[in-house]
Amino acid sequence: MKQSFPSKIALLEKLKLRHITVSKEILEKFWTKEDEGSIFNQRFIITLNDSVRWQAGSVSLGNNEAYITVSSERLKKIKADIGDTVNVSLERDFSEYGFDVPIEFEEVLHQDTLGKQRFDSLSLGKRRATIYLILQLKSSDKRIEKSIAILENLKRAPIGKETMRHILGKDLA
Repeated sequence: MKQSFPSKIALLEKLKLRHITVSKEILEKFWTKEDEGSIFNQRFIITLNDSVRWQAGSVSLGNNEAYITVSSERLKKIKADIGDTVNVSLERDFSEYGFDVPIEFEEVLHQDTLGKQRFDSLSLGKRRATIYLILQLKSSDKRIEKSIAILENLKRAPIGKETMRHILGKDLA
């Protein structure tokens, strides 16, 4: 299902984030009885002005609304800024992480069963953040190196108490 609506680009002063606003009525159209958590926190594939597309989550804003952040780069692509109205199109994102897992990371997980077990035991948010870190690397070699380093760090972290600092190799003995 796809839902389209206009929204103004606004600034969330406290966090200095540009965002679009999504009403509770729109969010309810995507919500199913199988969903857990808050209706205001859902994952979407967002398209602005039929040209810029990405995957992100909505966050509760209060007053029966949620927001989705929009990067300055995306706003430049559609020539929009704070106060401008844009056409928003939302589709529910049912992918596990909200983006594709790098093939290099999948292969390293396939070859390291203990590392895969430790990775799979992380919360969804930590798994998503870890994959995002690897996605930021441009070269395949760097993604492989980072994947191996992250799994080695995870195997040295205290079981059940892993933090992003552990994943990054900090706070390890």
